Formats: sequence, C-alpha cells, structure tokens
Amino acid sequence: MSTVTIDLGVIDESWDHVDDAAVGLPRGWVLTGVLALLLSLLSSAPPPGRPHEVTRQPLRNGEFHVAGGALFVLDSDRTPTPVEAFDAADGSLRWSFTPDGLASLSAVDVRGDLAVLSPDLCRSGVTGTTVAVTRATGREQWRAVGVPVRTPPGGTGTVVMRSLWSDGCRALADNTPLAGVLRWQLIDTAGLVRWDTAVEAGTRVAVDSAAAGATWAALLDPDGGLSTVDLTTGARTAPVAGVAGPADDLVAAVGELLLVARWDAATGGTRLTAYTRDLQRRWSTLVPAGQSGPLTVLPCGAALCVNGDRTVAVDPAGGAVLWTVPKPSLLVAPGGAPALPPDTGRTVPAGWRFLAADGARVLLGLRTDGDTLLAWSDGGPAPTPSASVPGTLVGCEIDGPLVACGTDADEVVLLRLP
Repeated sequence: MSTVTIDLGVIDESWDHVDDAAVGLPRGWVLTGVLALLLSLLSSAPPPGRPHEVTRQPLRNGEFHVAGGALFVLDSDRTPTPVEAFDAADGSLRWSFTPDGLASLSAVDVRGDLAVLSPDLCRSGVTGTTVAVTRATGREQWRAVGVPVRTPPGGTGTVVMRSLWSDGCRALADNTPLAGVLRWQLIDTAGLVRWDTAVEAGTRVAVDSAAAGATWAALLDPDGGLSTVDLTTGARTAPVAGVAGPADDLVAAVGELLLVARWDAATGGTRLTAYTRDLQRRWSTLVPAGQSGPLTVLPCGAALCVNGDRTVAVDPAGGAVLWTVPKPSLLVAPGGAPALPPDTGRTVPAGWRFLAADGARVLLGLRTDGDTLLAWSDGGPAPTPSASVPGTLVGCEIDGPLVACGTDADEVVLLRLP
C-alpha cells in the first residue's frame, strides 16, 4: 500500500465561508455530534464484533499488499528489498525472497501464477527493475527494467514501462512533455518480450486511468499531433492534428474517453471536451474548476472528477455537472480516484478516517478508546459499523473478505471481517 499526497496549491480564503457553512457548528458541538452519531450507530445496530486476526507482521516503514490469498510484506527501505508472503488462511510464512543486485521494491501485482514485484519510481529515484516470482514458491521467473502498467486482470502478460525515473514519477502524472524516450513492452509469463512500442522525447503521455485498469494511452507530440497506443497489442495510430495542442492544460484518457481541458480565463473555469478513443468529438462543457497546480481528470465511481481549485464531478455520457465541492479532496482510492461518493460528492463524516475503497463503498475508521471502529459507507448520512480492531489503523487494502491494514505501531495486520 502506498501513501498518496495531492498538492493543493494555494487555497483561496474566499472559499472559507463555504467550508465553514458545511460544518455549521463550533468545534465543541462538532465533537458532541460525532459522539452522538457513534452512540446512535451502536444503539441502532448490533454491536460490532472482533474480526478474525489472521496475522500481524512488522512493517519497518515498508509496504504491503493483499491479493491472491496471500499477504505480501515488502521491506522497501532496504536495497535489495526482502519480500515475504504469508498465507491468508492461517498467517503462515509461504516464502521469502530477496532479489539479486540492487532492486528496490514497493508494489505487488498478482498476475495468474505470478506475483510481479516492482519499485516506486518516486521513492527509489532510479529507473527501477521489475521482478516476477511464482506465487506458490517465490522463485524468480523473469526480470525487466522499468515498472508495470496497471492493466486489467486476466491478460496474457505484463506491460512494463521503461523511462527516465523523472518521467515515470512526474511527467506522466503532471501531463508534461517527456524528457527522454519511453518504451512499453509486453512480457509474457516466460519472460519473453511479445511487443515493444517506443514514444519519443517531448511527447505528452496520458495513460488510461480507468478503474479496471489501462487498455490504451494517448500521445500528444510537440507538433500537436495526437495518436493512441493500444496497450494490449502495442499498435500505435497515426497522429491527427487539431484535437489538442500546446495551449491545452491537460490531455487525459479515462476508459473509452479522451478528455482535453483548457483553462478559460474569461470565466475562471475549465473548458472540458470529450472525444472517443478514435478521436470523434462527443461533447464539450464549461467546468467550474480553476487552476491550483496540475489539473487532473480521474474516474470517481461512474462519474469523472475534474480536480483543480475544487473538485467537480461530470457525467461522462454528456458532460453535465453533477456536483461540486469547494476544495480538492485529500482522499485518494487505489488507482488514483478521489474517494468521494459519485452521487453527491459528500466527503467522509467528521471524526472518521478513510481507510480503503471497495467498489462503490468505502471503509472508514473511528478511533475509540484504544480501538478502531470499522464501518462501511456508501455515501449515506451514517456509516454502518462492521468490527472493532485493537490499535489505530492508518490505511487498508481489501481483497474480498480480507482486509490488510497498516497501524500506527508500524505493523500490518491481516483481518477477516465478520
């Protein structure tokens, strides 16, 4: 699990009255309200039970991941990085693996019978190496320079992106031109390269941010030509002029839509235009989101969230604005999507902590007398209590009935919720 930080930029104080209005009460009354809400939850629902604790392991400022019936713990501060896999049924150690060389590892992606281990480019500060091991034994199968692309499960291999570490860390996230050449390669389970597609320096790259995983990417070259790459075949289309250009602040790919955003100084908003994947124009709308650092367009539920000096949800079918919150959300779910209920934009209730997202619902935590009360929220006015866990949980991952959470004691605990 990785911690994600969003730079809010300069917060305009003119919106303070909006935020205060959302609270509407002095702080003491807010605390009283939180306690009253907790009491009402506990009185109106069966008392939450203790979940089954499968295992608890030291984290050592590292990372963890739960998938494929195993808890993976990566000692990411060490180079090379030791990795341990624990059985999700009984917590026993399946295997431990330390790669040869200087591989720094922070993430795990389960692909069939393989666990693909990869670095965090921003954390490692180097191009990085991806290593694939068998899930059952931890035996190394192949390794490649670069990091894997988050593609849908069930593919025939792993798409690995090789680039300058600065391009992989910042240029793609900020939608700025590449400083060097970028390559995508599909590597099969035997470690063979099935296709190889290169992208020239100076190109702006937008990788599909669909919640299910990326299937394509949009490329804007320095001359204003827009092309696409199919991340299942490596095929690249010929560039088309006139769709986007240097004056556009953002080019984004989300599912089957290409989004082009341009700051509109006259209105203080952003002109958002949507195209199909084959560059056919769908709709255009003015979004009331201004500049506050890099602009982003990400999926949030069934909507698109435009994040600037505030967060605006847009209907991907026609561009209608669904809701607006005055400041960008600090909460980000796996894959980069803001953790906001897509129907209302309601943020997490006061006193609760966002822990993880599971489809349309989110897992929240509330510190109560040395324990953490876990509750599910679907965006309604009151979360639904699920279980109580000793200690303070600071972030979780969900895999079916399994929940793995970091703690303030620098541990990871694997739970099976009731």
